Amino acid sequence: MADIEIISTLNTISIYINKIFPIILLIVGTFGHTCNILIFSKRTQRTNPIAIYFLSSTIVNLIIVYIGVFIRYLQDNWNMDPVNNDLIVCRIRSFLQYLSFSLSNWYILLATVDRYLISSENNNRRQLSSVKNAYRIIFFTTITFILLYCHILILYNIQSYPTSSNNLQNYCYPQRGWYRTFNDVQLLIQFSLLPPILMSIFITFILKNIHTSHQRIANTVVPRHHARIKKRDLQLSKMLLFQVLITIICSLPLAISQLITTMSLTWTKTPLRLAVEAFLSLIGRQLAYMNCSISFYIYTLAGSQFRLEIRRTINDITVVLCRKRLLEKSRIGIDRGLSPAHAQVASARQQTQQPKVAGSNQNDVQTTENQDNQV
Repeated sequence: MADIEIISTLNTISIYINKIFPIILLIVGTFGHTCNILIFSKRTQRTNPIAIYFLSSTIVNLIIVYIGVFIRYLQDNWNMDPVNNDLIVCRIRSFLQYLSFSLSNWYILLATVDRYLISSENNNRRQLSSVKNAYRIIFFTTITFILLYCHILILYNIQSYPTSSNNLQNYCYPQRGWYRTFNDVQLLIQFSLLPPILMSIFITFILKNIHTSHQRIANTVVPRHHARIKKRDLQLSKMLLFQVLITIICSLPLAISQLITTMSLTWTKTPLRLAVEAFLSLIGRQLAYMNCSISFYIYTLAGSQFRLEIRRTINDITVVLCRKRLLEKSRIGIDRGLSPAHAQVASARQQTQQPKVAGSNQNDVQTTENQDNQV
C-alpha cells in the first residue's frame, strides 16, 4: 500500500510539473531570449567577443525552448506526439536537441576562455581575444558538434518500454545495447561534465587575473578610459560567473539520470523503481530546460551595464513606436538622454530661473554630461 501511495504521489506531482513548468519556461524563455538577441546583436555590442558568444548561446537556447520544451509540453498534455510515432521527426528532434544542449554549454565555455584571455597580463594572450577569432571558433565548434552528433540521425529508433502502470509506451531512444550506453556517456561528458569542469578551471584563472590586476591598478594611476573598460570587463566576468554556476547546477542531473537508466536496463524493476526513475528523469530534464531559458535574467541580476543596455533598448523601441522614451532619468530638469547641445540649452534656462544657485547648477550639469559620456 505504501508503494502505491508513493507512486500515486510521484505521478500527481509529475502531472502538475508537466502542466505548469513548461508554460513558465516558454514565456520566460521566449521573452528573455528575444531581449538577449536585441541587446547582443546591437552594433555596439558586436565589437566585444563575449557578446558574440552570448548571442550564439542565446540562439541555440531559443531552439531548445521550442524543440525541447514546447514539443515535450504537447506530448505530455495534448496527446500530440509526433516524436514517438514518426521516425524522421524522432531523429531530427533528438539531433537538434542534443546538439543545442551541448553547444549552449560550450559557447559559455568559450566565453569563459575569452574572459581568461582578456584578463591576462600577457599581451599575446589578450590579442587572441577578438571578434574575428570568436566567429571562427564558433563556426568550427558548431561543425565539430554536428559531426559528433550526426549518428543520432541514423541510430535512433522508436522503441516500446513499460511504464510504472505496466503499460507499453513508445519512446524515441537510441538503439539498445552498446550504442545507447555510448550515447548517454557522450551526453554526460560533452554536456554535463567536461564544460562545467573546464568552466570552473578558467573561472579560477580569471579570478586570479582580476586579483592581480586590482593590485597593479591600486599602485598606478589608470586613465579614465581604461578604467571604464576595466569596469565593463568586470561586469561581463561577473555575468559569466553567475551563468557558469547555474550551468553546473542544472546540467548534471539530466545526464546522470539518463546514464543510470541505461546502466539498469537489464535489471528487473518494481513499479516503484520505475516511478522514481521517471520522476528523477523529469526533474533533470526540467532543470536542463530551465538552464536554457533564464540567461537573460541571470545577466540582468548580475550586470549593471546589462541593465543599462536594457533601458537603452527599451527607449530605442519606444522612440520608434511612440516617439517617446519610456524609461528616462532626469537630473535638475536635464534628461540624461538629451544631446549635449540640448543639455546646454536646458542648463541656461535653469540658470536664468535660479540665478542664486547658478554656479551649483552648472556643476551638476557638467556632472550629468560626464556621466552620459561614461555610459
